[in-house]
Amino acid sequence: MSNPRRSRVSCRTGLLAACLVALALATGPTLTAAAQGNAKPAAKAAAKTATKGPPQTLPFEFAVLGNTPFGNTEVPVVRSVLATIGDSQAAFVVHAGNLKDATESCRDELITQRLSLFSSSPKPLIYVPGANDWADCQRGTDGGYNPVERLDFLREHAFDDEAVLGPGPAGYAQFDLTRQSEMARFRQYHENVRWFYRGVVFVGLNLPGNNNNYRSAGGRNGEFEDRVIATRVWLQHAAVYAQQKDAIGMVIIAQADPEFEPARGGGLGSLFSDRSARRGVDGYKDFRTQLLRLATRFKGPILLIDSGKTMRHTQPLRDVHGATVKSFTQLSSFGSPAANRWVRVSVDPRASQLFRFESGLLPATAGRSGSTAAASTPNPESGRASTGAASASGTPYSTLYPASGLASGTSSSVSSDPNQGVMPIGPALAPNTTAHSTAHSH
Repeated sequence: MSNPRRSRVSCRTGLLAACLVALALATGPTLTAAAQGNAKPAAKAAAKTATKGPPQTLPFEFAVLGNTPFGNTEVPVVRSVLATIGDSQAAFVVHAGNLKDATESCRDELITQRLSLFSSSPKPLIYVPGANDWADCQRGTDGGYNPVERLDFLREHAFDDEAVLGPGPAGYAQFDLTRQSEMARFRQYHENVRWFYRGVVFVGLNLPGNNNNYRSAGGRNGEFEDRVIATRVWLQHAAVYAQQKDAIGMVIIAQADPEFEPARGGGLGSLFSDRSARRGVDGYKDFRTQLLRLATRFKGPILLIDSGKTMRHTQPLRDVHGATVKSFTQLSSFGSPAANRWVRVSVDPRASQLFRFESGLLPATAGRSGSTAAASTPNPESGRASTGAASASGTPYSTLYPASGLASGTSSSVSSDPNQGVMPIGPALAPNTTAHSTAHSH
């Protein structure tokens, strides 16, 4: 005989199980749809991330020139330097200003000839103007020109479009140039330029070495004051642009050394003072202040390149507490009389230091006739033989890429000693090789 109580319990248990099964069947599609709905935003976010991808941060190198050529005798030397760089791994060349000596005339023909020399570079060449090129042209030795008129001439002939000087037969640059003249307020500032290459933002500025062209005469210093504002705005835009591009570093190219030296021995106050005891108003005060703001805002390494006479790199920037800003480095280029030298800058995101510097040196037989020798020549610094730069086919560079606009009667007499007047730093470069001198990193 069955137990009525046990039957009722069994019935209730069976009913509960049936309810649970029905509930699972009813809510299963809803839960699945909800899971799918939550997965869609995640999938979209993942797809967006995959589409954007990490910034391109492959290692590369570029070459730095400045303060050259000074006189016609250095023209064939610089031509050979450009040829040798063309055979190297450098992605491009930057010239930090002063394409002529202070004693050479600022006449149209000479400026055009020097620009044509730069345009013969096998690698893209980006040039920024220096004091010798426009700001000091009012001197009698330079021809007594109006500096602003000379600057306008450069803007028309060297910075008239987005093209770089060169790049010659080797192909065009793998980056786009942006000029400040694209901003309505700064239409005339064609020379201030910016580009992005493999994770690094490059900025070119018109910062001449004659106290930034500050004029001590009475009245409004219009050219100086307007350009100070343009420089400040351009650096601010560069900082924002670097953040948008997730840049790993910044490089600023300008002819002038903004004279950080007083800050090294004079304390923090000298960094922002007008240094009235030295020469009146400091034309670089605003620029140094802007560099400190930039270094504070941008956390990656910043490299400032100026036009010098010998390769020199320091860390002269101080913060508001007087401490060295470790992320900021100043690099000075080689220059006349060391026209046979240049600086090779290696950029490697994988290294502990993003920027590394080495010196390049022409072989002793290079540059005597606007081309380089193919014969093996002794290297006085390394004791090894090095081959002069030439094209891969063996044809001299001057034959493949003849001078464009250079005077036919240019003198080509140069010293046979590549180290005359300079301190040896690294060995000569053979074609398709790079200098193996001791590297400097910052």
